[in-house]
Amino acid sequence: MKKRNPKATPIQSEATIHQFAHAMAQQDLSSVPPHKRASAIFDHFITVMAQSTPDPTTRAELLLSQRLRRALR
Repeated sequence: MKKRNPKATPIQSEATIHQFAHAMAQQDLSSVPPHKRASAIFDHFITVMAQSTPDPTTRAELLLSQRLRRALR
């Protein structure tokens, strides 16, 4: 069962869906072990989101959470 947060506000982005898809496709997973690919894709997703977010506060929060998540690995 998935739980959703109805109070969550979406993060605004300056990128179109095509630009987002292109940015996600730029990741090279050939050197990533299969058991770490999901984590690598999520990490790249956060990077793309942070780069396309116009709000500096949101960008800082995304990058901070990314750094904390990397430290836990």
